[in-house]
Amino acid sequence: MQDEKQLTEAESLQLITSMISKAKNDYVDTGIAALMWGSIITLCAIATFCNYWWNIRWLDNIWWLTAIALIPQLIISYSERKRKKFKTYYDEAMGGIWLSFAITLFLLTYYTNLYNIPNPNSLFIIVYGIPTFATGFSRRFTPMIIGGIACWIFAIAAMYVRFPYSMLLTAAAAQLAWFIPGLILRKRYRKAKGQHV
Repeated sequence: MQDEKQLTEAESLQLITSMISKAKNDYVDTGIAALMWGSIITLCAIATFCNYWWNIRWLDNIWWLTAIALIPQLIISYSERKRKKFKTYYDEAMGGIWLSFAITLFLLTYYTNLYNIPNPNSLFIIVYGIPTFATGFSRRFTPMIIGGIACWIFAIAAMYVRFPYSMLLTAAAAQLAWFIPGLILRKRYRKAKGQHV
């Protein structure tokens, strides 16, 4: 039986610090998913706002783009997961939060359509804020914290603004929650990638 080397307290602390550092450096978020969702939600909201006056029938189905966008989202998630060397508890928790968000949006869409709820935008914007704020808070990423809080402020405003103007609040929420943070993440990712080349 081989003698196992016992680590001193200093060596144990150094090993733990090294592993945490490796996990932090391994964090990869390209910002592409946030940019994509920020763009799609903004586009759909503005198209819905404009279509109130245009009355173009096929534009009534513009929100189906969000269902179609699930395909590139799955590809993005898979490729980003593949790049990571370490899978942390944090990754699992964030995955659960965003999966819960997707399921909640599906059920909320079904519910509002089933009961023909007029102007449900405030409900959707409330839900947008939850994973955005949670992600920003857990990563200490201020733009997403601000985005999540902005969603809740816009949700309150949407309760008092009639359709189609509430769609402009949805577009603003998508910009602050996802698009702008996505731009920042993308810039950070490119800078980090440039340093490791």
